[in-house]
Amino acid sequence: MSTEKYPEHKKRTLLLSDRISQGSVKSIMDSILEINEDDSEKEEIYKDWERTPIKLFINSYGGSVYDGLALIDVIKNSKTPVHTICVGSCMSMALWIWLSGIKRLVGERATLMFHDISTFAVDKTEGIKQELNEMLRLQQMLISEIVGTSAVEEEKLQDYITRKAEWYIPASEAILLKLANSYYK
Repeated sequence: MSTEKYPEHKKRTLLLSDRISQGSVKSIMDSILEINEDDSEKEEIYKDWERTPIKLFINSYGGSVYDGLALIDVIKNSKTPVHTICVGSCMSMALWIWLSGIKRLVGERATLMFHDISTFAVDKTEGIKQELNEMLRLQQMLISEIVGTSAVEEEKLQDYITRKAEWYIPASEAILLKLANSYYK
């Protein structure tokens, strides 16, 4: 029998270290939802139960936008706070997932990367127009997320998009631009 006041918290350290896909985000979403359910049950039993943050470590070059958006919705709707930690790289869609954390940390050697959303549209003209409209909608969502959570101005992002360039952001610059709250130590 435990002499502690409360039972242990469920495991709260998660890792996304793969291409963003339905398969790579599923277990993370399941874990976040399970932790939230467990915390809710404990809040009902223990008056002063505190939700300990979930730590999501990310090292990914990116991948599927829609699968990433599913994970972002789970993170943003998590009653238990999710802290995102970039170790290695958070590029493309992984950057967007990393931005969804209530607290965003970077390893000293981490690199973030932003670029225009890409697709491989092969279709007739009308199909390509529909694909383009969807890409523009998604791109504006990402721009709004970056501008709304940092000191980065939209003009800087549009410049990279127009030039079809990748913007590599070292950890020190991420902190200066208020993309990251601090270094992970």
